[in-house]
Amino acid sequence: MASSEVRINLFHGDRLEYRFCTPSWRQTRRAVPLAEVLAQVEAVDPRRCQRLLLGESPIDHPDFDAILARCKERGIRGVAVETDGRPLAREALLASLKERGVERLFVVCGGARRSVHEQTMMDEGCYLEAMEGLKRAAASGMDLYLVVPVLRWTVRELDPLLDWARGLPGGVKGFLLALPETGQVPVPMRRVLLSYAEQAEAARRVFDECRRWKVEWGFTTRRGVLPCGAGGALDRFGTVFFDRMTYLRHAPSEEFARVAACESCSMSQSCPGVEPAYLEAFGAEGLSPIPLEVSMDWNLKRANTLEQRDFKNVSDFDNDTEGNGRALLRINGHCNMSCAFCFVDRTVPDFDADDILGQIERMAKRDPSHLVLSGGEPTLHPSLPRFIARGKELGFRTVEIQTNGVKAAVPEYAKTLADAGLTKITVSLHSVDPEQSDKITRLPHAFGKTIASMHNFRRLGVLTQIAHVITKANYEQLPNTVRYLREEFPEDEGHLSICFGVAQPISDLVYTWVMPRFDEIKPFMKAALDYCLETRVGFGGMIGQGGYPPCMLDGDLRYYQGNLGNIYRSADWEDQFYKAPRCAECSFDPHCVGVRRLYVETYGDAEIKPFQAELPATPDARVVQAPVVADGALVMLRRRKDDATPVP
Repeated sequence: MASSEVRINLFHGDRLEYRFCTPSWRQTRRAVPLAEVLAQVEAVDPRRCQRLLLGESPIDHPDFDAILARCKERGIRGVAVETDGRPLAREALLASLKERGVERLFVVCGGARRSVHEQTMMDEGCYLEAMEGLKRAAASGMDLYLVVPVLRWTVRELDPLLDWARGLPGGVKGFLLALPETGQVPVPMRRVLLSYAEQAEAARRVFDECRRWKVEWGFTTRRGVLPCGAGGALDRFGTVFFDRMTYLRHAPSEEFARVAACESCSMSQSCPGVEPAYLEAFGAEGLSPIPLEVSMDWNLKRANTLEQRDFKNVSDFDNDTEGNGRALLRINGHCNMSCAFCFVDRTVPDFDADDILGQIERMAKRDPSHLVLSGGEPTLHPSLPRFIARGKELGFRTVEIQTNGVKAAVPEYAKTLADAGLTKITVSLHSVDPEQSDKITRLPHAFGKTIASMHNFRRLGVLTQIAHVITKANYEQLPNTVRYLREEFPEDEGHLSICFGVAQPISDLVYTWVMPRFDEIKPFMKAALDYCLETRVGFGGMIGQGGYPPCMLDGDLRYYQGNLGNIYRSADWEDQFYKAPRCAECSFDPHCVGVRRLYVETYGDAEIKPFQAELPATPDARVVQAPVVADGALVMLRRRKDDATPVP
């Protein structure tokens, strides 16, 4: 059970969020045997578990104390308790929970009024005790999250409940909405459920109020609301749609139905469809296709601190050519842009300068070929010139930064970096149309600054490369893109090359629906590369871990032969990439890392077609396996940051 979030239910037959439709919960409720619970506790990996949620009113379990004690003995962090609030009214209970390692409380509440709360919890006479428990929890200093099932009779309670909670001494940490799944509710009770449009509108009101109030918000599971049914109400909170797609991709298989809206929806390849039970209850009316310009504009923004990610900021890459290694070091995660397809956790601040310098020294001892300083946006780190200078002092032949170039539009700053020893820049530019570029990056007036920075660096003699990520929104412009770049940056004025990368999600921070099919890119890609060959524009990124395998371009090796010495592999590349069994028949198999697994999950592997060709020899070619170093020295998991949606 090596997950960052683990839930262990201590009772069967009593789901707190579904009590509204289970009036017999007292009869069906039964405690999970201690041995069974402890077996689940033993299966938790304390090194990876960021939160252990003990669910379904665990305080009432006869062996609750023993269970908490074992969690503490095993060093499991982030222990949380889900409850209906009544037990928290007991004298000294909260102090005892804190002492035994409980950090968070999730309290399910039906509403601010007695009749509504007791109807939701199917527990007559519980109101006063539950409200007293909530008051005590708010004042306890523990993180308190209020959980409200969204039903026809509770939706009117959301605003009054928020107002009441805001006045509690100590306040609440967050306000979470529980959206009952239609298929989990008995047919006679489905009349109390809301359509996706009604759920989305209720969530919009709550989320807006929480942002003003500066408390955390979200849904209790990532399943959330179907995007095509939200009616645009949650477009400002697009993280919830991204979370739904991620959740369903990893959830156990279940049946979904396609409706007319699916045919022209930009998310059709990422979204499995609509739950049949929902269609039975509400029909397909109100389900509208999502245009690409809308879905690409959804911004991933942290809503709460319940789900955390590991941010990998150190990566050593091996290469088939000896003495041509590459080390990438992310010096921060935050950025002044917010591109939809970016995989970086933008909540990560600048890393400590001394730590970064130590990593540069370690990388130099391993292979002083090529140091890449990246982010986030590395120019936002005040110590960047110091890092560059240290890289040169330690003998790195190439010191590169990956940047959007905005800050370097100021000539003096660009010169500061060049004087420190910068030898190469890779500048992100995803459209040569200023308006579209600024829309992609969500930074107004950035396009002109990016172009200005490239002119500055070329005049300073710094090798200049463009990183161009190909998405569904820009692939048809590829020929125009390279034509503009050649005209804007003539050959006789300095170095220019383009690193092409196809948008392929490489973390749970990237939308899958921005990813185009290789087949639909192909004619535009070929036209662009042909122009590059004709006008002496260098290009790369075609193979290795950013890759567009040559079989996707009909095995035409004109596009690859100049890059056979630049195939980089990280230590975990085999986990990230897929190769079909038939790849063994291909002449290019020894060089190719394959296709990202998520691409194959989305589109299948029919585009992979082995070919036979004579390959030019690569000087000093050898297959290098990344060495294994104890304690993660090669791939370090650094500062944990927060995700956007809880799974209490």
